[in-house]
Amino acid sequence: MGQVKVATALPLLNYLRRSGSAHVDAIAPALAGSDHIATECWLGLYQQAIALTGDAALPLRVGASVQPSDYSMLGFAAMSCVTLGQAIEVMQRYERLVQDVNSTALAMHGDRAELQWLPYRGPISPIFMQLALASWAAVGRHLSGTRQAFEAHFTFAQPDHAHVYAEIFGRPPRFSQPMTRLIFERAFLDLPVVFGDPQTNQILLQKAEEQLLQADESEIVCQVRQRIASGRVSVEAVAGDLRMSPRKLQQQLTRDGSSFRKLLHEAQFQRAKAYLSDPAVSVSEVALLLGYSEQSPFQHAFKNWAGMTPGAYRKLRLRPAQE
Repeated sequence: MGQVKVATALPLLNYLRRSGSAHVDAIAPALAGSDHIATECWLGLYQQAIALTGDAALPLRVGASVQPSDYSMLGFAAMSCVTLGQAIEVMQRYERLVQDVNSTALAMHGDRAELQWLPYRGPISPIFMQLALASWAAVGRHLSGTRQAFEAHFTFAQPDHAHVYAEIFGRPPRFSQPMTRLIFERAFLDLPVVFGDPQTNQILLQKAEEQLLQADESEIVCQVRQRIASGRVSVEAVAGDLRMSPRKLQQQLTRDGSSFRKLLHEAQFQRAKAYLSDPAVSVSEVALLLGYSEQSPFQHAFKNWAGMTPGAYRKLRLRPAQE
């Protein structure tokens, strides 16, 4: 069973509120109390909303109302990209932070590009397809500040309200196709993002990468990370907390493609970067805070982690604030 972040259902509530619908109170309680909901529940919300409003085109209209900020941190990361192509790549890479219903592939064919909707978890529903393509079109328009037209292809048969598809995508849609996809001019990818900010983008991508790493990790890796973050810096201490021998802990981490040493170094690297971002803390003090008796071993370790010395990293990190 797949899961979807509750935040992805908020555009549905926002659309119902803006349209003056009296059915918001019937939908909202299902979203309370958790960060995620099962995809079947998410699908059920839309089916309920369609039944209450009598609007079969509701998923399309909701998708067309989506803004990048509706995707929280992922949306802001896309908004800070330099070009639309880069923003699409960012949203592709990190879309599993938002939902695991489908993946999205970007393909090129001469002077045309297409975003392909590729399901990998059930249930496969036309509702998801409509939401996905309409959302991609809306986000692309918001990011570029244009009214780009799209040719939308769907695998399901033509519905009675096909005219709504043409209104939303700007071109006649095609149904009963071999693939659900959104087709547009390749040059669209080169358009600048209205809110592009490379420095902000780097910060947000780092956070997204950390979240993606955590999302892909096994339970034991997450537990070890948590204990290292709380101050347990030896395998014996962490193994004791988890009520297993150090050897068994190492074996489980190896099975999951990790090791205690790797996780410890990653945690130290994150802490080192945080300390080095504070100009009031000297490099020698950072070394001591991380448990190094001398500055030289810390210098060597940091260079292995970052590919540069602590001093060079600090200079690079603080440059925007000083200029």
